[in-house]
Formats: sequence, C-alpha cells, structure tokens
Amino acid sequence: MGFILTVVLARLLGVSGFGIYTYAIAWTQLLILIATLGLDNLIVREVAIYQTRSEWGLMKGLLRWSNQIALIASVSIAIAAIGVAWSVGMADDNLQMFLAFSVAMILIPIATLRNLRLAAMRGLHQIIMGLLPEMILTPLLFILFVGCLYHFLGEGLTAPWVTGMKVLAATITLAIGIRLLQRILPDGVKEAKPEYEIRGWLHSAIPLMFLGSLFVIESRADILMLGAMQSAEAAGIYLAVNRGAQLINFVVKAVNTALGPNIASLYAEGKIDKVQRILNKSSGLVLLVALPVAIGLIALSHWYLLLFGSEFTRGENALIILCVGQMVNAATCSVNMLLNMTKHERYTLITGGTSAVLNVILNAVLIPIWGITGAALATASTLVLQRIANAIVIRKKLGIRSTAIGL
Repeated sequence: MGFILTVVLARLLGVSGFGIYTYAIAWTQLLILIATLGLDNLIVREVAIYQTRSEWGLMKGLLRWSNQIALIASVSIAIAAIGVAWSVGMADDNLQMFLAFSVAMILIPIATLRNLRLAAMRGLHQIIMGLLPEMILTPLLFILFVGCLYHFLGEGLTAPWVTGMKVLAATITLAIGIRLLQRILPDGVKEAKPEYEIRGWLHSAIPLMFLGSLFVIESRADILMLGAMQSAEAAGIYLAVNRGAQLINFVVKAVNTALGPNIASLYAEGKIDKVQRILNKSSGLVLLVALPVAIGLIALSHWYLLLFGSEFTRGENALIILCVGQMVNAATCSVNMLLNMTKHERYTLITGGTSAVLNVILNAVLIPIWGITGAALATASTLVLQRIANAIVIRKKLGIRSTAIGL
C-alpha cells in the first residue's frame, strides 16, 4: 500500500511537489519517534509479559501513564517545531514548504497516540488487528481522500493539501484504534486498579526512545540532508528509490512484528532453545523471500523508477546500492528486535548510536560529491555495519545464532 501510495503521489504532485511533501513527512516521522518516548516498544514487551503473568493492574497503569506522557510530549514538540520553522524563515523561503510542514506537525500527537494503541494490541498478541488500521486502512483512506481532492482541484492539488488528507486519515485511524483496543483488552485489565512502576518503565523507555530516534535518524537522515543540502526534488526522488528497497524489507517487518511479543514471552519464561528454533526458521524464510525481490529490483531498476516519472530515473545507482544493503538486513533480520525484546536494548543503543552518527557524517561527506548516490551509499554501509555488530553481541550475550546463514 505504501508503494502504491508513493507512485500515486509522485504522479499527481510532480517531482517538486512530491519532494516538498516528502521532506515535511520525513521531519514528522522523526519527531513522532521522539514524542513516543520509546513507549510503543516498551508497551509491546511489557504488555506481553504482564499478560503471561496475569499482572492486570500493571498493564492498566502502563497504558494510562503512557497515554498521558505521550500526549504532553507530542503536543509540545509539534508547537515547538512550527515555532522553529517560522523563526528560521521557512515561510519566507518557501511558503508551500512551510504550509506542508505546519500541517504535518498536527500528525505528531495523532500518530503518537495511535501508535501506543497499536503497540498494546501487538503486545496482547492481536498482531493482525493491531496492524490493520495503520498498515491497510490509513493508506486506503489516504488514497481515497487524495483522489477525491484531485477530482475537485485538478492541477491545483499541492503538497499542503495532500498533507492535510494524511492528517484526516490518521485521525480516523486513531478513533478506530481506540475502539479496537477497548474490545480486546482482557476483562482483568478493565476491572483492575491501576498499578505503576514508573521508575522501571522510564529506565527501559528512555533507551528505547533513543533507539527509535536513532532508527529514524538512520533511515531518514539521507532524505532530510538531501533536502537541506541539495533540494526538495532530490529528497522526493530518493524516497521513490528508498520505497523500492523497502519492498525487500517488507517481509523483515512482517516477521519481526509477529515475533516480537512471542520472543518477549518466551525469554521471560527462560525458553532460550525455543527462541533459537524460531529464529532458525524465520531468518531462513526471510532471506528466501527477500532474495528474488532484490534481484528483480536491481535488474529492472530503470523501469521501476519510470513508474514514478522520467525524472526519477536519476536514482538508478542509489536503488542498486540500497538493495544490497537491504539484503544484508534480511540476512540479519531479527537482531534489533531480539535485543530489545530480551531487555538488552542498551547494546542496540550503543550500536545504533554509533551507526546514526556515522550515517550523518557519511551523508555530509558523500552527498555534496555524489548526491542521491552518496546518500544511498552512506545509508547502506551504516545499516550493514550496525546489523553485523548486533549479531555479534547476540551471539556473545545470549548464545543465539541470529543470522540466516548461522554465523
């Protein structure tokens, strides 16, 4: 759905308008991760553990406390971001960019609260129901709203209008997520008196927050720095390239989403051998599915980018580089998730922090030289290094072979 949406928006907005939309949403994705404060990953893990132990009061307390903290943080960040954009003269330099950016900031509290509810459903092992609103319903509604708007505005459709439709789709998804979570919460949670372990939650949430932020920096630094150092058009082309590489990552996300709460429960019960057996099967499956997708994208890179428009074919070399990086990611698909779900997130924080810093440095060096290709090279190389480092840590700390080839 995300791939289809990218093609549609690129065709309707053109490379310039699509670049403005891409740049605004890239900032939003970074700020949403900061506003979430790592509570989504914490909720997935802790809710799975509380359900295993029938600790309903702690589950209710965690959900209530996380909503309050995330709402305050997200609203504050959204207001501050708009203020900063105004103060640096974004409105004077590019009014369309400022309008799209300001509308996109409305997404921060909406998406933050939505993500917490979806995380709770994942923690309760309601994987499909937890992902249905965000992964299926939101893009469907978004495409529908954009199509209706294009029917009335035609060539007058601009990036701020499209961003507004994304806000509307996210708002509807939030309402549905609230309803779904209320339906699937165990009766014990609804009847229990909330209990709080705020110190312990903060102790785990803060590293997870930095992990989430580092992931977005690692995956969005290239787009943000391309937009700042070259142009919004370059950022738009790069997003089309990145969307293709993400097709390889699709099965990685699917497997990790399903495995996360199960790994947390099994580790809490001390069943390391079962964790190893699950990883043996899942990592081989991921690589088996990802390999033909990567080969196809590399062989057909020119024709793939033509789907977005002839101007997007400038990203052929970048697509090939990102595909190679995503193949390594597929071979080490569960390393980050495994560390986070077994309460070893501090190691992911160390490797992720190092990778994020290196990513920013390499982008700063390579983008002025090679542009879009340089951004891809920076992102792919740091992705490979970080995944290999985490695989080594898992082998040493947990005694688990976490790669598809058993290293």
